[in-house]
Amino acid sequence: MSGDYWEEEVFSVPPLASLEKTSASDVFDWLERHFPFTEGKIDWRRASGRHRHWRIDDEQLLAESALREICARTKPGSAIEHVGDGLSPYGVRFTGSEAASVAAALLEVPEHHYFLAADRAWIVVVSFEGDLDVLDRVGT
Repeated sequence: MSGDYWEEEVFSVPPLASLEKTSASDVFDWLERHFPFTEGKIDWRRASGRHRHWRIDDEQLLAESALREICARTKPGSAIEHVGDGLSPYGVRFTGSEAASVAAALLEVPEHHYFLAADRAWIVVVSFEGDLDVLDRVGT
């Protein structure tokens, strides 16, 4: 293979192939401006909004739980952004009606995942170590 596996074999096939590409650095810059960080991670104790955390060691249950949280917050016409902090070659944007299939495909990539409402009303963060954090922001 001549190029990057993730771009050529994962992001070039459905359901990820037709997604709008975005700048991951724009999302990470926004996160750094709007969330407190400690040791390179969001400090959820100091984040403003309704936060919930789960520690789930079963990879399949973690993905199912993350999908449930993402889908519960989306509507068919809403937009969602995703960035990963390791192997994803760029951020992507997708619609609420695509949420289940796209988020499931993205969660197959072994990295930390940040799913955000385009209006920034909520964020779902999934770590490959088994952490699931959900924050519903107040007054966005």
